[in-house]
Amino acid sequence: MKLALAAFALFAFFASQQTPPPASADAEKKDEGIPVTSPLVRQRCGSCHRADEQGRMTRISYRRTTPEGWEETIKRMVSLNDVKLDPSDAREIVRYLADHHGLAPEEVAPGAFEVERRLVDYKYDKDKDAEETCIKCHSFGRVLLQRRTKEEWELLLAMHRGYYPLVDFQAFRRGGPPPRDQQPGPDGRPPDNRHPMEKALEHLSKTYPLDTPTWSAWSASMQPAKLAGRWAVSGYQAGKGAIVGQVVVSADPNAPDSFNIDTRYTLARTGETVTRAGKAIVYTGFQWRGRGGLPGSDNVWREVMLVERDWKEMSGRWFTGAYDETGIDVKLVRLTSDPVVFGSDLTALKTATTGRALKIYGANLPASVKPEDIGFGQGVKVTRVVSAGRGSPVRDT
Repeated sequence: MKLALAAFALFAFFASQQTPPPASADAEKKDEGIPVTSPLVRQRCGSCHRADEQGRMTRISYRRTTPEGWEETIKRMVSLNDVKLDPSDAREIVRYLADHHGLAPEEVAPGAFEVERRLVDYKYDKDKDAEETCIKCHSFGRVLLQRRTKEEWELLLAMHRGYYPLVDFQAFRRGGPPPRDQQPGPDGRPPDNRHPMEKALEHLSKTYPLDTPTWSAWSASMQPAKLAGRWAVSGYQAGKGAIVGQVVVSADPNAPDSFNIDTRYTLARTGETVTRAGKAIVYTGFQWRGRGGLPGSDNVWREVMLVERDWKEMSGRWFTGAYDETGIDVKLVRLTSDPVVFGSDLTALKTATTGRALKIYGANLPASVKPEDIGFGQGVKVTRVVSAGRGSPVRDT
């Protein structure tokens, strides 16, 4: 017995003298993670998300997403973890996280349809296992607008399984374990017998990591967008046709990156004029989120647009708060003192048509104009100008 104990002790001694295994690639990334500098976030979230000596908070510092993504997270904390937050604090936390733990323009663009509430049949062709695993429950656009560390992607999957037990049957473990008797492929390599869920995790971790050159470049140069002024808006509303008009944007002196908006546009086909006032916030220097109309009424519209780097254009979608399938695809262009034509009430003329009236909408148009000043190309001739000048259905201030 003593001999056996001595042998065990000797083995333990030699084992302790062995060189420790090399640190993993993940362990070497000591600078991975985004420090949280907001006192409000540290105060209101710090009781559950501990901070290290570099200011990085668990979970929060290892994820990036859109304002809607962070808003959804806060709602989940309130509903499931009984977090108490004043609405004003919640809005400020979303603003901070969207700005400092957000996405670059190039990262948002592929999944913009998700936050614009577009009804699209999106096909993710980069990885079949990732697509089939995720779209069983929600749009793949929600995945495209996430950036996480490998551990965070794994924790996200664990959260799904913990909060939604049926997800294993519906998506993650559906069909049971993968077969183990597959033959080698045409290239002679052994088959990949991992579960599709495991393959999806590997793909997402490599394709949508936390740290990217795109985000590093954007976050280093990001600045508040200067958008005050007049904007020409053109777009298309399903069932009603083209819209043309103007949006007047003024900076809100009481809130950074916030704007007051005054919208007036005309349905070109019918001449109906729509006016709407509201407010907007620009997150991460380029993500416009607006709301206009009367709260509680069917006339409330939400605005989701991406602002171009030069602050001269923005585009996206406006949709109703009650029925987001009803919406308008829009493009806004900053107005100067030069004349600008928004569009007309007709998109085509039948061959050999004569005496057809046509309305032209624009800004800074001359008060007097002659027929020869207007050109529509070969085959169309303007014979008379019935009226021109300010006071048209589109306001020109």
